[in-house]
Amino acid sequence: MDPLDFAIYRYLSPNGEARFWAGRRIVDPTIPVREIAERVGVSENGVRARLRHLTERGFVGRTAVTPNPSLFGVRVAVLQLPVKEAGDVERMLRDIALVDGVVFARDVMDEEDRKIRVHFVSDSEATTARRAALLRRLSPAGLNRAPEDYWIPSCERELSPLDWRVLRAVWQTPDASMAQVASSVGVSLKTTARRLQELRASRACWWTPGPGVEEFPLALVRLLLEREEQREGVLGQIAKAANPWMPVAPDGDGTDPATRPPTLSLLVPADAPAVLERAVQKFAVIPGVRRVHRTYALGSMIYPTWYGERLKERAAGRTPRSRR
Repeated sequence: MDPLDFAIYRYLSPNGEARFWAGRRIVDPTIPVREIAERVGVSENGVRARLRHLTERGFVGRTAVTPNPSLFGVRVAVLQLPVKEAGDVERMLRDIALVDGVVFARDVMDEEDRKIRVHFVSDSEATTARRAALLRRLSPAGLNRAPEDYWIPSCERELSPLDWRVLRAVWQTPDASMAQVASSVGVSLKTTARRLQELRASRACWWTPGPGVEEFPLALVRLLLEREEQREGVLGQIAKAANPWMPVAPDGDGTDPATRPPTLSLLVPADAPAVLERAVQKFAVIPGVRRVHRTYALGSMIYPTWYGERLKERAAGRTPRSRR
């Protein structure tokens, strides 16, 4: 992937900023090719050719829909399971599905060690503790660290029965046309389009890469700053030290922007380790940067059962059952 490929890949994210709400990068499947072409400075045909190339390599493809967990009165927690041997990863990702409430897991390598970050939902401290205890049993390396809260902005809309049916329809078939969604829900195309736009605008759901899509090898680089006032100056220096890169939105990495320390996060291609290492070394000496931390994404797994059961209940108009 050259800089142009990465620039096009970047602008598949809304406003060219990465957000990882619920652990997965948000994409905009409706963005016009014309808009991407204007942003990256090439022709529409050039963008289409690059997108075909990225699709053939598996970096772009089918999408998935992630409902906002706040719709169900739950919060998200993350537990990091140490990986003892690389051969354990496949089994761990498979066995994680046995724990109720797990929605996503990512296999990562950071500055310390390899681990699997498991995202799960919970409606109480007791449920969080119980699910964390079950997950700890799946790591041969053992674990003592407590789960961390994963911040996600709440949905700004109270969903109606029709909203729930539309949401479930696009969750089941995220790549369906608007006409297909309208037909499955049983309402007009105009009503479906309006409701879906309102759901997206209120953060009731997000589009993300689908289960069969392998995201391009990226490193998440976090820069801990000395002071928040240095953000713009550090960003300017980053632009000189690395090309290409994708900024992570201030509210996009799972930490509450109201309480987080002064931090900058960005995605940098990791397919050329020597280039990445040179960039990181440059980041480390930028005035105002206290520390640099890298995390490499090695793979991921989606667990749809929890969402599917609850969407089915609400789309049918049934009162949710209590689950602890």
